[in-house]
Amino acid sequence: MEKFIAVRKRTRSAAFALHEAATAEKRMEIMRDAQTSRRALELIRLGLRPHLPGQRKPVGHGFERLGHVSCYIVNAPTNQQAEQAREVLADDYLIVPDVALSLPTARIGAETRVRRPRAPEWPAISGVQEAHARGIRGGNVIVGVLDTGCDADHNEFLGKRIEFRYVPFVPTPESMRAVNGFDTHGHGTHVCGIIAGRNVGVAPDVDLLAAAVIESETVKTSLARIVVALDWMLSHFSRVENQDKPMIISMSLGFRPEWISAPAFRTVTEGMRLLLRTLVEDFDVLPIIAIGNDGPGVVRAPGSYAEALGVGAVDFDLNPWSSSSSGQTPEGLRKPDLVGFGVDIMSSLERDLQRRSLYTRMSGTSMAAPYVAGIAALIASANPGLQGAALRQRLLETALPLSAPAERVGAGLARFVL
Repeated sequence: MEKFIAVRKRTRSAAFALHEAATAEKRMEIMRDAQTSRRALELIRLGLRPHLPGQRKPVGHGFERLGHVSCYIVNAPTNQQAEQAREVLADDYLIVPDVALSLPTARIGAETRVRRPRAPEWPAISGVQEAHARGIRGGNVIVGVLDTGCDADHNEFLGKRIEFRYVPFVPTPESMRAVNGFDTHGHGTHVCGIIAGRNVGVAPDVDLLAAAVIESETVKTSLARIVVALDWMLSHFSRVENQDKPMIISMSLGFRPEWISAPAFRTVTEGMRLLLRTLVEDFDVLPIIAIGNDGPGVVRAPGSYAEALGVGAVDFDLNPWSSSSSGQTPEGLRKPDLVGFGVDIMSSLERDLQRRSLYTRMSGTSMAAPYVAGIAALIASANPGLQGAALRQRLLETALPLSAPAERVGAGLARFVL
């Protein structure tokens, strides 16, 4: 069996001349287009069976069409069928191998406690306190999180509805689990608490989407699982009430160039950039991505791409975290784009056998990225209609300049400014 991913080379905004269209109009048009594809019929003629939503009987081989994110995942039983499938898709789609991605290892503090914080610890300079005092808490903004999951029953999410999906190793529509949110690692729950925790969160009122795509044992995932999770998140624009809402996606995952063999590296890089371009251009989504905990001179993809807002970490004294990645990308870009608080951040972790909600401190760009996502949600909530590229620009323009070198902190600290 041979598996590959096909990513559309040209965004539908470009194909349908939708660049000047309003966000809701563009999303509606693309959602309509997501329902049909002649290439699916051609793949069926090759003997490949489609994975269909609601299908209960497992399919050993075949293909899945992800219309929202404009990708195909193909599992061909023979090399001949794989080659034929590539020929069907090659004109309009880039063929990409299903590569592994990894969670940057966060530093976990020694203290784990039951007592919940009385108030967020975000310094006044962040603008979080001012926003909350004005009643700005991230309402009418969607934030998607791709991580290890989220314990929806943790005290930080009491009374909050969390749209959750577990995306398994072999992600197909019939295997996606729509259940109450869980997390066997704790990292994802920590990230979600930073964004939307009712006591510790930057933007407690956001509509939270959580996709569990990273395994607790290996903290690894695959490109296929990321694609399936993103397609699910984008599917929320099919609801009328969401068509004009800002969407921000927070990802604390990636890969270093040496992890991928030289022949595949360029293809994987271009495929992931096309995927991000679909988010940015077709849906006006803002992807906020941690750039890694590998120290100066190393930046992880996809946070290193121009289409992503790459985030580094500083401590509460505004000093760059020593392990926060930074440097120049192969395309000549300097990363990070900006930084967020990411050192000794108190947030939700898990529940113990007595069902008590536990909290701990973690450090990493994995904490800084959700902080920035929360700040972005506050800004979008306070400025209806501001989203996508314009929201990204506002974050950069209003960032607090820091004394640290720009190559370590980019534009500065993300903060809420009216």
